[in-house]
Amino acid sequence: MSFLKVLRLILAAQVFQRPLRTGLTVIGVALGVSASVAVRTANVDVLRSFEQAVLTVAGPTTLEISGGELGLDERIITTIRNVPGVLSSAPVILQTAVITRGDRQEAVQVLGLDLLAEVESRGFHLRQSADRRLEAMLDPNTILLGKGLASEWGVSVGETIDLQVGPGLTACKIVGLLEDATDRTALWSRLAVMDIAAAQVTFGMVGRLDRIDLVTEKDRDVEEVAQAVRAIVPPTVTVERPSSRTAQVDHMMRAFRLNVTVLSWVGLLVGMFLIYNTMAFAVAQRRREIGIYRAIGMTQARVAGLFLSEAAVLGLAGGLIGSAAGFLLARELVKLLGRTISDLYVPVGVGNSLALESDWLWRLASEGILVGCAVSMIGSVGPSMNAARTAPVRALAPGDYEAGQRLRVGSLGMGGFILLVIAGVLSTADPIDGVPVPGYASTLCLLAGLSCMAPVCVTGWRRGIRQPGLQSTMGGIIRAIAIDHASRNPGRNGVSISALMVGLSIMIGVLVMIKSFRNTVEVWVSETVMADVIVAPSLWLRGTEAGSTGRSLPGSWAEILSSIPGVAEVDTYRDVRVTVQGRRAAIVSRDLRIHARMSRYWVRHGDSADRLVHAADIDGVLVSEILADQLGIREGDSLELVTPEGARRFPVVAVFYDYATDGGKVLMDRRLYQSLWRDDLVTVFPVYLDRGADLDLVRERMAVRLSEIGGRLPPLLISNAELRKEVLEIFDRTFLLTYVLEAIAVVIAMLGIVNTLVTSVLERRREFATLRAIGAGERQIGQLVLWEATYLGLIGIGLGLVGGGALAVLLIEVINKQSFGWTIHMIVPLGGILQAVGLAAAATLMAGYFPSRWAARQSIVEGLREE
Repeated sequence: MSFLKVLRLILAAQVFQRPLRTGLTVIGVALGVSASVAVRTANVDVLRSFEQAVLTVAGPTTLEISGGELGLDERIITTIRNVPGVLSSAPVILQTAVITRGDRQEAVQVLGLDLLAEVESRGFHLRQSADRRLEAMLDPNTILLGKGLASEWGVSVGETIDLQVGPGLTACKIVGLLEDATDRTALWSRLAVMDIAAAQVTFGMVGRLDRIDLVTEKDRDVEEVAQAVRAIVPPTVTVERPSSRTAQVDHMMRAFRLNVTVLSWVGLLVGMFLIYNTMAFAVAQRRREIGIYRAIGMTQARVAGLFLSEAAVLGLAGGLIGSAAGFLLARELVKLLGRTISDLYVPVGVGNSLALESDWLWRLASEGILVGCAVSMIGSVGPSMNAARTAPVRALAPGDYEAGQRLRVGSLGMGGFILLVIAGVLSTADPIDGVPVPGYASTLCLLAGLSCMAPVCVTGWRRGIRQPGLQSTMGGIIRAIAIDHASRNPGRNGVSISALMVGLSIMIGVLVMIKSFRNTVEVWVSETVMADVIVAPSLWLRGTEAGSTGRSLPGSWAEILSSIPGVAEVDTYRDVRVTVQGRRAAIVSRDLRIHARMSRYWVRHGDSADRLVHAADIDGVLVSEILADQLGIREGDSLELVTPEGARRFPVVAVFYDYATDGGKVLMDRRLYQSLWRDDLVTVFPVYLDRGADLDLVRERMAVRLSEIGGRLPPLLISNAELRKEVLEIFDRTFLLTYVLEAIAVVIAMLGIVNTLVTSVLERRREFATLRAIGAGERQIGQLVLWEATYLGLIGIGLGLVGGGALAVLLIEVINKQSFGWTIHMIVPLGGILQAVGLAAAATLMAGYFPSRWAARQSIVEGLREE
């Protein structure tokens, strides 16, 4: 009989004779694979969506010249056209507006192009009205709308839509519909396009551009042309390939995406324990079968291969199911991840799932199947090797497998202690290329070390049941039998405990980290955001939208707001994204003296008011903790910034904590900023009211007064309480994904407990039948299994608490610090930890309930027939 035929027969017997255990194992693997596939798919989809948006809009562009949020002087394009190697140059404006109709609003990106030159070169087709084609396109109050947007809004060519641009409202006539030139993308159908001159008027950028797109000659090296362009543009202007924007975004999101991906692997790790348990029991149950195979000439390698192949088939089934479930989960995950990245980093489109509609589908499905097979085979290596090493004679003897396991409990404990020491050493190591690889390795060693301690804990309580008085009642006897049986199987039960421990450790560790982070952010907001009302652009709370017009207000509004009765002070807060020594950061300017009187910054050392006034006096800056740590600067050092006036060094007056972005900030007085950047715009106006002023009344006066300015719509007027609520909502939305992944890991751990108890019932059918025959009732048999589940659950919860506490320290002090740079002040959320422990205890008892009922209903005759 061939090896494959033997494998097929054994697999068939495994499925039909033990369908419940096989099903639980496949479901556990499928859950782990589904989490991994879903996160991988969402990561791929979000990044590819951004990449496609960049490259589709860029068209044939080989170089992009960008002035950042402050834009470019359009006169520079004449000089650039004379650079050798430049074939063509095209002015571009990219801003965000809001389409409004009644109560409905939707943000849309508006692209300003030279339509006379580029209407057929950017990858879109145009459907227009029959009359006045060219004249209509160039009219300042007209717009070309994407076909998809027009369909969603129920508008067509010739109709008018309202565009909210910053605080103003503009009526635009639709003179054409945009269609994608190919079926590979639907990007243009989601955009709006205006002629460059019309866009400059609409967005208040007359004489300014967002960027210039260059097409270089094919026989010239692109980087040489880029160097020539850099030599003639101002130092604050960037010259780069369009594809480099995707690389920059990927770098910005790397830490976030990596942490989410690692968390998704927890389900696979717990699933590995489940596979180990299943295969270990299969080896124990089929000792005689193994002995027969070895006696008739099957080699050790063939025996090991038999069990590895069986695990691979289970992994294949779990991989197939998990991949399908992962794609379904990914459809919702893409929206959640896209919204989170838009809140924290850059705007990304998630309208169509690119990964699910392209060749990536099969690639990701193949990865999921391979991961399922690999995890299953890795989890079965130990039992497979044990089966292969068993001598034929000893394989026919009962109890050999668990006896061997007991002999290794001491060495396992020593190995666990060594792993815990290694985890401590790794936690002090520096990150590798900005990635906390030693931190992740420390986490793995921590969980592995505690897993090795599980068999020691299982056997450790056995001595306690032998003390006098503990077995004087029937309940005590039942508990003693349950503990004794669990202690006689440290290998299998230790693996189940480890699965529960890993799931609970992750839950508690991440819970402590999130609660500590949330509490830190709450304290930071309450101590640093003290303005009574925030006057902000309408798009301010929509995330990092493209363009500056929709996220800025005129500086002249400061006098208007100051004149309103009830207003005590008006600050002018400006936030502009720049590059500081190769790192993404923000230049923040405001009236530091007003902020010193009315509010504060959370500085590392010294008094906030003194540091702010001192910075205003000496033209110094305050640097956020993240940027200071990245650049290795401290109070008293100097920081070089590239300004429109050239490179200049500023004294660093203080380092402050900031949790608004992981890119870092440089804070300076508004007077200093305006003298160097020549920028009069304001991002938001923090408004402080007179003592005793009516907030609602003053806010109503602001809305009325601002709406009178040129018929403009009023901006957002957010109270302090509303802003704090919005900040915490964004925070909670950011970590919603972690709760989903944690839940999957805990469910898999519960399947491991169920699998262990079902295995225990099958293994002890003769024992239960004997107990029933000498007078034990169904209830007592059920209690026996429940007590065993409780015993395993208590050990798992105890180790989970230890692991969760240690993991929380690693997450807060090592992985978070090395990934993002934030200082998180750790707290212990006792209520949350008790809820996690209660959930684990309830899940353990629930996992033991059904096996206990099944054990109680086993037939006495059938059980004794095997005796």
